Amino acid sequence: MSESETPTPVGEDAAANDSATQQTEASASKPAPSATPPRPRPMPGRTPSPAALAGRKPTTTLIPAAPPQQEYDADALREAKTFGAVTEDGSITVQDGTQVRTIGTADGAEPEEALTPFAKAYLDLVAFLDHCEKTLQAPELSQNDLNRLLENLRKQMKEPAVVGDIPALRSRASDVREQAKKRIHALEEQRAAAREEATARRTEFVESIEALAATDPAQLSWKNAGETMRNMVPTWKSMQAEGASIERSVEDALWKRLSAARALFDRKRKKFFSELDEQHAQAERIKEKLIAQAESMQDSTDWGPTVRAYRDLMSRWREAPRGSRKKDDAQWARFKKAQDTFFAARNADLRASDEEQRRNLEVKESLLREAESIDAGKDLEAAKDKLRSIQDRWEDAGKVPRSDMRRVEDRLRSVERSVKKAEADEWRRTDPRTRARVEGASSQLHAAIAGYEEALEKAKASGDAKRIAEAEAALAARKEWLAVIERSAHELG
Repeated sequence: MSESETPTPVGEDAAANDSATQQTEASASKPAPSATPPRPRPMPGRTPSPAALAGRKPTTTLIPAAPPQQEYDADALREAKTFGAVTEDGSITVQDGTQVRTIGTADGAEPEEALTPFAKAYLDLVAFLDHCEKTLQAPELSQNDLNRLLENLRKQMKEPAVVGDIPALRSRASDVREQAKKRIHALEEQRAAAREEATARRTEFVESIEALAATDPAQLSWKNAGETMRNMVPTWKSMQAEGASIERSVEDALWKRLSAARALFDRKRKKFFSELDEQHAQAERIKEKLIAQAESMQDSTDWGPTVRAYRDLMSRWREAPRGSRKKDDAQWARFKKAQDTFFAARNADLRASDEEQRRNLEVKESLLREAESIDAGKDLEAAKDKLRSIQDRWEDAGKVPRSDMRRVEDRLRSVERSVKKAEADEWRRTDPRTRARVEGASSQLHAAIAGYEEALEKAKASGDAKRIAEAEAALAARKEWLAVIERSAHELG
């Protein structure tokens, strides 16, 4: 990139624009030049001739600019020339707002011919601004692109040596400049947001590592935690490569926190496994004592107390510290063998009572068939008496196998509920207060229906369709309520 292509910050562009504005305002306070101003002193290189201007090659722009027009609209050229003039001494001037500026010399050419290249240069600037406006619509512009556009715009619009409506150009250029600044501001906000997001992500990662290092060693999965710590540095480097850059001081502070967390984790791991070895040795000693007690009771035939004793041993086994996997498994096998010996003898004794329970089950199933044949709807009192008899015999039948207990109990409860429901229904049906309420509601509805029928007749006599519809709706509703009440009365007998 050449020196002329170095992007100019927005602030410098604004300062240049303010300077040009101040120059314009200062020149506006001066009297306008006379129609025949004195010939200016020769200033080589400052006021090019039309021929030199026409033959000049355009300099490289800081952004891709619209090429000079090859064909110019005649009307646009004529309109542009109205802002210029050729004075008697051959100077070419342009009306730039409230000031008249000298921009070249005619060198003996006719005024029309002398003004033409300057008018074309004006139309080239119009095309340049058109191109700038179109360029600003592109979504992929970088801040560097926009700064180059602003610098190019500043250079092109600083007292341009053209003939045309220069204030209108400056107004458009100002609009373009403001749009570019807004785009730059938006890009700066996006970068700030990306930096903030990257900072937040890395901070969150650091906090996760710190939380892992601060976790109670007894609650850690050391295999997973160790894998996380091994991937800590690659993960950090990946975040540096893939995410937005963050402030160096912030990054250094976060890395120091990561390093401190890793060092803490390593110290905890070393201490944890040292203590774990001692814990395993202690667990082995405790479980050897429990195994000895279990083996001493395995031949007992005092079923109840021994079952409770084995349950206590089992609770103590669960509360004992964990040993190494291999040693724990071997000790558990010995402990369980002693338990199994005892419970195998106990279960053999229990099987002897299973036959009695199966016979009890047959008795209760027979009672269930008798209970399920009760019809409370025909004779409630007889049904209640029969159910009480069945319940007494049920208690006398004794225990049934555990697997059948819930099933038979549920069937008997179902019969008991049906008898209770029939008793409740009978009570509601014969309750004089319920009957009185039903009869009272029926009487009120009959009276109301008579009144609404009379209202309907009056509405029909008036011919008012709205009143007729309302009276019919009200009457239909009361008749529906009466039907419900009469059904209830019928059910009550």
